[in-house]
Amino acid sequence: MIFPNKSIYSGLLTAVLCMYCFSNQQNRLYGQKNAELALQGIVYDAMTRAPVNSGIVLILELKKKSEISNTGVYRITVPKPGTYTIAVKSEGLKLFKSAVAVQGNTIKNIPLEPFSARASGITITGKRDLQTVSRHTMSLKKIKEVPATFGDSMNAITALPGVIRTGGDLFGPIVIRGGEYHGIRYLIDDIPIYSPLHYGGLHSVINSNLIEEIDLYSSAFPAEFGSATSAVISMNTIDEVKEFSGYTDLSILSASALAQTCIINNDDGSIAMGSPLEYGRKERKTSGYIIASGRISYIDLIILPLVGLLTGERLSVVPNYWDYQLKAKYSFNSAHSLTLFCMGSKDYFRLSNNKWANDGSDPLLTGLKVNTDQMSHGQGIYYTYQPSERFRNRLTFYSSLRESSVQVNFPAPGVTIALRDISLSSRPYIFGFLDKFKIEAIKKHLELRGGAEYNIYYFTASGQRPQFSGRGLTMDVTSDALTPVFIKEKIVNHTIGGYVETKFTYGGFTFVPGFRSDYFRRINQATWDPRCLISYEFPSKTTISLAGGKYSYFFQTNPNNFDGSPQYAKIGKYAPPEWAIHRVIGLKQEIGLFTLQVEGYWNEFNDLAQQYVHIGPDGHVRQTMSSGKIRAYGAEIMLEMDRREGEDGVFGWVSYTYTRSRFRSGLPHYPGSYGVAFDSSGGLPTTLDDVVFNKIGDIWGNRWRNYGFEQNHNFKLILGYAYKKHMITGKFMLYTSTPYTPIVYSQEDTEYHATTGMYRYIPVYGRTNSRHFPLYHRLDVRYSNTTTYSWGHVSWYIEIINVYNNRPIVTERWDYRFPYFTSVKQLNFNRKNPKRSSYSDTIAFIPNFGVEVKF
Repeated sequence: MIFPNKSIYSGLLTAVLCMYCFSNQQNRLYGQKNAELALQGIVYDAMTRAPVNSGIVLILELKKKSEISNTGVYRITVPKPGTYTIAVKSEGLKLFKSAVAVQGNTIKNIPLEPFSARASGITITGKRDLQTVSRHTMSLKKIKEVPATFGDSMNAITALPGVIRTGGDLFGPIVIRGGEYHGIRYLIDDIPIYSPLHYGGLHSVINSNLIEEIDLYSSAFPAEFGSATSAVISMNTIDEVKEFSGYTDLSILSASALAQTCIINNDDGSIAMGSPLEYGRKERKTSGYIIASGRISYIDLIILPLVGLLTGERLSVVPNYWDYQLKAKYSFNSAHSLTLFCMGSKDYFRLSNNKWANDGSDPLLTGLKVNTDQMSHGQGIYYTYQPSERFRNRLTFYSSLRESSVQVNFPAPGVTIALRDISLSSRPYIFGFLDKFKIEAIKKHLELRGGAEYNIYYFTASGQRPQFSGRGLTMDVTSDALTPVFIKEKIVNHTIGGYVETKFTYGGFTFVPGFRSDYFRRINQATWDPRCLISYEFPSKTTISLAGGKYSYFFQTNPNNFDGSPQYAKIGKYAPPEWAIHRVIGLKQEIGLFTLQVEGYWNEFNDLAQQYVHIGPDGHVRQTMSSGKIRAYGAEIMLEMDRREGEDGVFGWVSYTYTRSRFRSGLPHYPGSYGVAFDSSGGLPTTLDDVVFNKIGDIWGNRWRNYGFEQNHNFKLILGYAYKKHMITGKFMLYTSTPYTPIVYSQEDTEYHATTGMYRYIPVYGRTNSRHFPLYHRLDVRYSNTTTYSWGHVSWYIEIINVYNNRPIVTERWDYRFPYFTSVKQLNFNRKNPKRSSYSDTIAFIPNFGVEVKF
């Protein structure tokens, strides 16, 4: 960007300060005495150096504020010498908060950085240079106040419209607008991550205090994002540190900490690290920073014993995890800088079912043991060249490494040999090179963006896993349709891609055409993805937007697919890229502190890979068929109310989302003896009553049915109130369930009866995802109390998830001791089988409390 001559603003700053100094001198000459000390100066935009024309300055300890004049001048008094914490806010710029030592009348000029999100209350807004339709940016400074998030950024995303969890409530991966959840792209500072959440989804793998903001693109995302068909979640970490500081947070779930310091340029040309001993001293010129953070959980030490105390059950599930992050930056001069970013996480999960099934659960699960161990690491080196505000180029080398180990054993008699001693180790390593540039060709009117990327996917795996052979009549754990397969794979894939987009702005009109293409060497195919955004903002702050395009993804490059089925990474030409078409229309209206957003969307997903073992036309065995489709359409409405920084008041938002998501596998009806079909609709692979009669295949293959993670109606209300050091927030959710596949019949396991003398009945399922559970609602609340000191603050909090302990009905519980019957009088049994129920051996009411210290 080009700004007015900086010398003009420097002269203006000097003139204004001289006027104040002259005025103070006049007061002393005439003998006017005032016991109070004055803190005064100019507040200006750090990028343009122009004084702001409005805003407020607050002294937190005194709860005193002063308005900023239209020339950027402020003046506020204090009763005595000391160190005071000031907060400065001006519209459209970042909040400034710092300790200032006042020993006498003090002059302090305050630069405010350009800001992409209003840091007030629980804030959602958008960057000024990016699209606003189908996009939300959440400021993470206050997002921890959203209840039921455990202070975590990724959990807070689920409070936004159109976002649900695959588990239907608190846990599981994220689904957005009814789209394919494997098609969501997660990025941290442009580094792709494929395991963004720790086991169970309680925490993300990155410390929330390291994140500056998180962007959610629900649909129609820009051309810079590839390898995604559904949505993009991009996390941006802190990129500025002015002094030594840090955070620590202790809760009943985990402990986390962050420490950061700046790199100081001394007057003699040497460099030094910021120190807590320098707190409150005058600002020095900095050339970079170092940040280190991490988290460790102790669920097995606190949560599991607590659950056992409340339920009387000893849980056999033991999850543990930890993570770390390190970021360092050094600016050689105003144009060149180098940044290093490292992160990693480890998850360990153990399940041991040592009790005999006397409550109707499957006796074949007795003795089941599951051990999983997963470790992920990501590294990035960034070189940034920015000689002016109108040109910027960033070159990135990165790696995303994961090691996963799974051991599963079904020792009970009667279980097929394929499920005994399952052991699989996988190492999907990804290495990448990315170059991105931005050029402002015509100031405020024409901007060019583009980039190129090259990736190497080095995947290895070894071990033993079960595979469906297509034989047998049932999909039960006793089925001979499962055979053990020994794996030893080493697969290398390559992709190369790039994008270009032009942003044209004139008045309130914005037009952003873009294009992206990616080439996958294994299948020798390239994608061609045009994308476009058109919007117009009226003087009344009303914005109308249209956006859409084509979005592609190569499923062979996804490490999550590789971990479970390593052979998928080497599927060749008969498996084309999955692709989607997005269409979005949006309306945004800002009125004071209120923002209303309304959007409609229609997204179609095509060529989705379906697991389907069959013989192709060339006579070779094929593992998949690219025949799946999803149609997801709906509407969202959201009303947000903000509050001014430093003022007490109400804030929050309310939203409603309607989603219809339909799936079709496209698989053949009767594939004969060549194979057995599975679909990705979130339900069971096929209809078992047809399997019983040797009709192996997907009988609904050409019919549209409910997608497994469709949630038709979702209402969310997040409301908070801040009063001085107190803040209370609440979240109320009301939503329909995701669909499920009903049990329609049962089959006696005669082999098990002959072996043990006991009865075991295998459930047979009907049409996939054809029914829904009842409506569910939940209320979460959180209270925090923050005390501010000259060195930082201490905030303690307590939150209660599911205040009135409402348990969702989440399953059709099958009693393996009895056959299928729907009447309590049938067969003289005083119960139904199956029976709708929640997981009664767990608690829905979850308390959490802790303390955060900022220094």
